[in-house]
Amino acid sequence: MGTLFNQTSRKDYFDNDAVKFLDTVKTLARDHGLTVEETCRILELSMKMDDYNRKDEQLAGLGRLIKDLIDEISMVREKL
Repeated sequence: MGTLFNQTSRKDYFDNDAVKFLDTVKTLARDHGLTVEETCRILELSMKMDDYNRKDEQLAGLGRLIKDLIDEISMVREKL
């Protein structure tokens, strides 16, 4: 059976990543004696820390590339 005006079926609505995430948050809150709000805040901070770590690694990689480029330019300059 089709859905009216291409609406998401109820099954799909309750079986998506956002609902699964909310279920995970509720489980974590219950298991650790926290409120849902506290759990969300902890997850948010965890994601920020992970993001900072990635940015540090990316900046270190960019620094190595710039250093390699400078070394290559210096070698070309010495040959001239």
